[in-house]
Amino acid sequence: MKTTSFLTALCGVATIALAGCQSQGVDLGYDAGPPLTGAEIAAILDSAEAAAAKEPSLLRVNGEGEQQPTRMHIVVVDRSGAVVGRRSMDDAWGGSVAIAKSKAYTAVAFSSDENALTTRSLGPLTQPGGPLWNIGNSNTKGGNPGLIEFPGGVPLYKDGVLVGAIGVSGDGVEQDENVADAGAKGYEPPQAIRIDTVTDGGVPYTQ
Repeated sequence: MKTTSFLTALCGVATIALAGCQSQGVDLGYDAGPPLTGAEIAAILDSAEAAAAKEPSLLRVNGEGEQQPTRMHIVVVDRSGAVVGRRSMDDAWGGSVAIAKSKAYTAVAFSSDENALTTRSLGPLTQPGGPLWNIGNSNTKGGNPGLIEFPGGVPLYKDGVLVGAIGVSGDGVEQDENVADAGAKGYEPPQAIRIDTVTDGGVPYTQ
């Protein structure tokens, strides 16, 4: 199976070789801390792609009508939201590239060392009357990819410190999130800061 992958840091500093700068993050205004290494990013992408190849698709069948596995775009961003890794599976939807980037950006942009939320978490928080109502209209300028309010974006932590996020798109949102969870295994936040813990189950983290 042919895939495409790349990794960049903040414009011009590449951990895995790739010509040019693919994505810039936001200026956080503070030290973002230790980044994910090239080996860690590759392992995250590998784990997610392996899960995608085993995940039954909600929508895909072959010419005989037999259910097929998912085909995903998988994106990893650093803490600033800059894309540092990508894996694209053959025949994955073109429209899912932007969605995967936005899912990863959303998960990292609204998590921190003291709170962890996913794109699933934003769903109930952004409904009319919710505490983050209308936030989906933010983060669309200055090169930011915009926000996603449905599952498939999960933050990544090392030793309790936020270091990035993974975003997955290419199938139903439950399938997307299953693949993102597989990629994030070993990079989970402390249980105490997960939004489902903080809200006593009032806001979900993942399914």
